[in-house]
Amino acid sequence: MKKIVLNLFTLLLLASVANAQTDKGDWMVGGNMTINTTKGNSEFAFQPSAGYFFANNFVAGGQFILNFSKQEDTKYSTLAAGPFARYYFNISNSAFKPFLHADFSVGSTSVQIAGLDKTSTTTTSFFIGAGGAYFINSNVALEALAGYNRIKIETYDPSNGFIFRIGFQVHLLGGEVARVRGK
Repeated sequence: MKKIVLNLFTLLLLASVANAQTDKGDWMVGGNMTINTTKGNSEFAFQPSAGYFFANNFVAGGQFILNFSKQEDTKYSTLAAGPFARYYFNISNSAFKPFLHADFSVGSTSVQIAGLDKTSTTTTSFFIGAGGAYFINSNVALEALAGYNRIKIETYDPSNGFIFRIGFQVHLLGGEVARVRGK
């Protein structure tokens, strides 16, 4: 039992002093998801993303959005893509990094009302929020993100509100990426 406690303590100590990789030239690959279940409504969204650190703590890149939702008798399926930008704040000797995040996407939504024929329309989405990344080691971070989301499906009223996302990111040193690419 003492050995287990000692190993767990050592792991937590190492995780708390991990050097997060958010330097210029580094890469970030990962994604987040949203799950919403309320009476009469349900939603599942997955957003894989990849970005490049153009400056220390500032990453920008692209993302894809896969979203499936149901509101009473109406089903929605969305496929979209767009850019994102994020800025991390450093906290000395901490594995936790708060950040600000914004993204925009354009895509197509398939709508089916009460079992009738599906129709497809254009969708735009804008999100702005804040979150935090906890680096479990120097390259992998678990994250939580909350903020304001606005979705506009053509011919429908916009949907606005608060959204919460959870996910993970893998941070790669610029040198690691160059080595993998053979440079």
